[in-house]
Amino acid sequence: MADAPDARALVIAVTDGQVDLADAELDAIVGSLKPCRYDPSDVIFRRDERCRELVIIASGLVRAYDVDDRGRDVNHRFLAAPNLATALTSLITGEPSEEWIDAVTPVVGFRGSVEVLEQIPRGDRILRIVAEQHYLSMERRMRMLQLRFAAERYRFYREHLDPAIVAGMPDFHVASYLGVSAETLSRARRRRS
Repeated sequence: MADAPDARALVIAVTDGQVDLADAELDAIVGSLKPCRYDPSDVIFRRDERCRELVIIASGLVRAYDVDDRGRDVNHRFLAAPNLATALTSLITGEPSEEWIDAVTPVVGFRGSVEVLEQIPRGDRILRIVAEQHYLSMERRMRMLQLRFAAERYRFYREHLDPAIVAGMPDFHVASYLGVSAETLSRARRRRS
């Protein structure tokens, strides 16, 4: 496949230069990965299943969400390439996942087991980086939700999220993330213009 992403470069990009992997460690990680593709709305990780895998996103947008008591999706975080998607709470606790993780746009990347990271010396550092990114994402969303007005939330979203997410995320997902209706989001956008 001519447009296949470079797994080595992708692993390095996901760690954002924060982990200096030895060649043997990088080879072990890359050797354990299998190419994957997801169409929009495909489930990457299911709620109520124990997660022991990860997906390294080379292209596309991903969302993590739950369903509220009225049956509506509540988006918790969005991911854009290069990034690593996993049901992190499930990995940490060993319990079934409390969220769904789906492809929003076509997603291309690599899927692999977390076990390889647990077996290499600096694998725990990679998992820590993922946990830190997850925490910062959730903290950012909590700060955004404390803003009273939809226009303020939308401004915060535009200023603090990855430009690929801001440009490519469908409005109904953005509205869910902001905790507002699609109509309220539309009004907030009009006010911004």
